[in-house]
Amino acid sequence: MKALFGLCIMLMTSAYCGWLKSPDDQVPARATIKVLLKKHSDGALIEAKGAYEVVNPEDEKHLSSGWKGKRYYAYPHTSGIKWGEDFPDIYQFRIIPKSPETTFLVDGIQYKGCIEVYHIDSKLHIVNEVDVENYLKSTLTSAFLNSHVKDEVMDALSIVSRTHAYYTILRSEDAFWHVDSSQVQYTGAGLILQNLNIDRSVDATRDLIMAYEGRPFAAGWTQNCAGKTASYRDIYRKYISCPSGIKTPFAAKDRSENKWTCKIAKERLAHLAKTNRVTGIELFVDEPSGKVYGIQVQDGKHHSNIDYFALKEALGSKQIQSNDFKVTVQDDSIIFEGFGEGPGIGLCLHSASQMADKGDLAPEILATFFPYTHIQQQRSLPGRRGMYEEHHTVSTEATD
Repeated sequence: MKALFGLCIMLMTSAYCGWLKSPDDQVPARATIKVLLKKHSDGALIEAKGAYEVVNPEDEKHLSSGWKGKRYYAYPHTSGIKWGEDFPDIYQFRIIPKSPETTFLVDGIQYKGCIEVYHIDSKLHIVNEVDVENYLKSTLTSAFLNSHVKDEVMDALSIVSRTHAYYTILRSEDAFWHVDSSQVQYTGAGLILQNLNIDRSVDATRDLIMAYEGRPFAAGWTQNCAGKTASYRDIYRKYISCPSGIKTPFAAKDRSENKWTCKIAKERLAHLAKTNRVTGIELFVDEPSGKVYGIQVQDGKHHSNIDYFALKEALGSKQIQSNDFKVTVQDDSIIFEGFGEGPGIGLCLHSASQMADKGDLAPEILATFFPYTHIQQQRSLPGRRGMYEEHHTVSTEATD
């Protein structure tokens, strides 16, 4: 961890100063991500705590501003949006903080960055554009609030999460939002500093990502891969370029100790698959890893396909704990027998923890689970307006 921390210090650039007025003095903005907070909403209580400005994002035209804050219910009407004052013929606006201390409350939840409000089909959509570093602190704290993760593993997790965030932004640069808060466990600024280990890791690895074929890629993690990982591409069924899965001896050794069993009624699976009955089940399996990415439920004459993530969401993560399983149809029941925990992709936390115990640092851990990648500093995203790319390469490339 100390070695990585020292590396980060050497690579870091100046802190963000996005509110400086002079173009000559202004530091280019850090990479930001747009998070959908509310959709199809009748309205929301929005409070600016501190100096702010309201602009039209279409042409950056000034609409309003204030120095002491503002607290009003925002809602759509037939000719625009109202937030304290009326904004006629304005169907979208952006609230920008004019001070580093300014934050926003949306229905009582605190956010940093900017708030964007869209009037779409007589409903409001509200988006928070936030610095990627603060986004990581929020989402990682939500995922690991009550968990103790070793420093080197959390450093690796921070780099994995930042890599995926950059990939997500680049995949849909011009979208109104990049991710939905309900799907990424984003809770704004409220949980930041609730797990100091997470904040330390995000700060220590600031701006560091992994690159595969010269670009950030879809990356993730699993709690326990039970011996093998699969590529993100093969489990999520995406036609994208990303590292392949690997064998993990640490998790393979403990595979039998991480076995789970789930038994459900045939009727329940038939209802989920929208079939009359269940006569058989076929698994769709990623051959290199043995991980299941979907199932086919048969009722004799017809069949219905369900992907792994929909199956897990419907039955519950306590029931379907991983995608490393086999299925048996027995009398009136369906029996799932599996190993490990999680979707079986990317960084295996179980194995990474044992590697950290043996003295491996975050770059060595990442090189193991993401072959043929390298770590680089990327403060902002290439090609995005008002941003620049500055990076140095630290090789963690795997060799044959």
